Amino acid sequence: SKENTATTDRKTKDIQGEYSIHNDESSGQEWILDAYSALEPRSYLEEFTSQNVRPDGRPFSASRPVTVLPSIFTRNSYGSAMVTLGGGVGSSSNSGTHSCCTRVIAACTLLVGHPSPSTPNEGDVDVTLTASPLTGPRFDTMGRESGNITSGNYGMGNDGTQQQQPQQLPGNLSNIISRTHNNTSTNDNTTPSPTDIKEIESWIRRTLRSSRFVNPTELGIETGVSAWRIRVSVHVLNHEGNVWDAALLCVCAALSDLRLPMVEIDRGVVRIVKNESSGDGAQQQPQKNGGNKKKAQRRKGRSLTLGPLPVPLTIAILPNDENLAKNKNILLVDPTHLEEDVAAGNTVTAVCNANEEIVEFQKKGSGSRLSVEQVAAVACMGFGRAKELEMLVLGR
Repeated sequence: SKENTATTDRKTKDIQGEYSIHNDESSGQEWILDAYSALEPRSYLEEFTSQNVRPDGRPFSASRPVTVLPSIFTRNSYGSAMVTLGGGVGSSSNSGTHSCCTRVIAACTLLVGHPSPSTPNEGDVDVTLTASPLTGPRFDTMGRESGNITSGNYGMGNDGTQQQQPQQLPGNLSNIISRTHNNTSTNDNTTPSPTDIKEIESWIRRTLRSSRFVNPTELGIETGVSAWRIRVSVHVLNHEGNVWDAALLCVCAALSDLRLPMVEIDRGVVRIVKNESSGDGAQQQPQKNGGNKKKAQRRKGRSLTLGPLPVPLTIAILPNDENLAKNKNILLVDPTHLEEDVAAGNTVTAVCNANEEIVEFQKKGSGSRLSVEQVAAVACMGFGRAKELEMLVLGR
């Protein structure tokens, strides 16, 4: 038939008996690589790690470039920032035209509340992290990510039933997939771990408190009466791996951009003075009311005096089958979404500052172990990354 003749013209049989698609356009080859990485992510990644390189061209110990853009919102927030991991020169994936870019935005709003009786001079910082289907195809409207790496949310109908399976793959890709299925060990735990937005949100709150990045006494307005509560709203615009690092850096950058407004305190009532120039140099403003003089205290607007920046460094741990008996794993710094899926939740995150202090060190997953030398190497890389990013995020 004409269809079979056209298909035969587009294929040539190679020496190994497999078929290769010859297409003048690069989109056909990119489609094959994208399908291969989606259906067999571990085998696809091993094609690169066996050559001591990663799919985006980085070595194992290299991070993606970090871009920080402060003051992205000029209205309805007192401080904001956007942080991007990747997206620079050399960050494009070799498997397609998609850019391995993780982008997060954060904005600070202010509330006046009553401080706790145990800490009458202190305010607090609250963090909210959200995601949406715009973040990635595997996120639902509630911000939860599915663990199905092959179809995302597209494999289910609106009523939750499984849709019809797609058409059969081309012969060459089917042969590759079947061969990798036969060679894959059944003992390996390769189930991807979905990104838990609420877990990251709770982790950011704990890290901010333990790092003392924000001094809570600076948020007090009137002792035992009023204090600032900073609400940092964070949204993941694009998820291509390592949301943990991007979200924490974005929160810190937004707090660095925050400026507390001038306030006027009158008998426990706090009012925000929008025109700060009218109150320059005035700490108390006498007012007449029924012949009695009252003094309304004014406080100038100011930026926060921040402590050392808590800089996170997340590393994916991949089991190395060749050195499994020697307990030698492959450590991938700043993993992409594909690398996180293959790691199946086995990651380690070290939060350090420029003073070479470890603020927090956590390991996730039970499918891998780290040696003492590897733990020391992670700490050393964390110290170097903290010194590198403190100037970029805080501008100092």
